[in-house]
This record gives sequence, C-alpha cells and structure tokens, in this order.
Amino acid sequence: MPTIEIDGHRFYYYETGVEKPTILMLCSTGLDSRQWENVSKILPNRHLIGLHYLGYFPSEEWDKNNPPNINIDYMAAEYLLLQEEGEVDILGHSYGGFLALKLAIGHPNKIRKISLHEPIVWGCLDHTDKDELKNEFGSVVETFFTEGLGAEDFLEDFVDYWNKPTTWAQMSENRKKNWRTLQPKILAEVRLLCYDKTDPAHWRQVKHPVLMTYSKDTPPHHLEACRILSLMIPNIITKEVPGGHMGIVTHSEEVLPALTTWLK
Repeated sequence: MPTIEIDGHRFYYYETGVEKPTILMLCSTGLDSRQWENVSKILPNRHLIGLHYLGYFPSEEWDKNNPPNINIDYMAAEYLLLQEEGEVDILGHSYGGFLALKLAIGHPNKIRKISLHEPIVWGCLDHTDKDELKNEFGSVVETFFTEGLGAEDFLEDFVDYWNKPTTWAQMSENRKKNWRTLQPKILAEVRLLCYDKTDPAHWRQVKHPVLMTYSKDTPPHHLEACRILSLMIPNIITKEVPGGHMGIVTHSEEVLPALTTWLK
C-alpha cells in the first residue's frame, strides 16, 4: 500500500501499470480512487496514480477539531506529480478538476495534457452577466452553510444537489455510513470551492491541451462556470456527455472513453 507523508499527515494512493506518461487521477469530493477503476481497463498498460485525499480511507482521518491547511490535498497531488520522471497527464473530476488546474499553473513544465469532467471553478460566477444564475448559486451556498444545519441534513442537501431529489434517502445504509464518516472533510472541501474567488482570467495561464467534458443536465450555474472557464483556456476542447455532473460515474461507459482517449 503506497503512502506519502505531507505536513505530518499520511496519504494513500493507488498505483498500477508501467507505461509512461503517468496519469495522475484526481477524484471528486466524496469519492476516492475507486472512481477511476475502469481507466485501467481502457488503458491497461498506462502507469496510473490515484490519490486518496486526506480523510478518505485508508488515508489519515480528517481532524475536524484541529483541521490542517485545506490546501493539503493540493500539496499531496503536487508531491505525486513532482516525484514522476518526465511529463505527466492529469485526469480530474469536480474538486479534482480544480486541483488539476492549479497544478497546471503551478508546474506547467511537468504536465503534458489535461482531461477534466466539470471542474469546480465557482469563482467564475462572480463575473457572469447572468444574474439569475449568480443568485441561484448564492442560494445554494446559503443552503449548504445554513447556521445550525446538522451533518445529516448537509449531506442530504449536497448529494441531492449533484444528483436528484431523494438520492440521499434512497442510498443504502452502508453508503450513508461512509458519507457520514467523510462529512467533516466534505464540508471543508465544499467551503473551499464555494468561497473561491479566483478570477476567470487567472485560468488563462493554463497553456496545455485540455479536454473538458460537461453535461447539459448539470446545475445551470455550474454549467455557466464551466462555460466561462472554456473561454479562458487557450487550448481547450469541450465535449458534451450524458449524465450530469456525476455522469463520469453513472455513465462511465460513455464519459470515461472520451476523457481517456484524449490522453492516449
């Protein structure tokens, strides 16, 4: 079980294959490297690394009473990127897409190509001229961070937001138990993304070839953030796929091939 230590905290990462360039896989909030299990079937020989963020078993637990720097996941991804010889490809989804874009700016010469499904770049919404979408996003943030909101209610709001109403209610008790364990870290990640104020122009520094998939079934204000991002990155191709924000999991047989073909 390969591990690394960042600022005194232990991270686990999944690793398989040998063929370079390596693909560093960065998952969504609430998920871990199992999100990418089908990548090795599509690209059976590629060297794949899938990071488990802090708080996601078997990485070290997230201490909600004494939380580390929220940037520690970025620091762990950065470490894995820099320990590889030569250029690396990055495959990212949601929170992982946000981290991927930051890595591209921080270490432009270490990255060859980037493949993303709906990265979270909500700072872009401060610059939309579609006030109704900006206001809609503001309402979502208020919902997530309602004063006194219980952990279970937050998880229900969060899971239903990215899927459909009653998704949380219909989940198995075992899955709910896992999400309850992750709740403090999920909350910290969501807070980071919701209050991010990165100016869209900042992403113009990403010069790499980028493929970004998106779905018309994703929340409209998130789709708008992705649209603004696509106008900033000079060398980007966008592709519509089915399934909404979680289509990379629920429709992986259609979404993953699009993302991985780009990295061949």
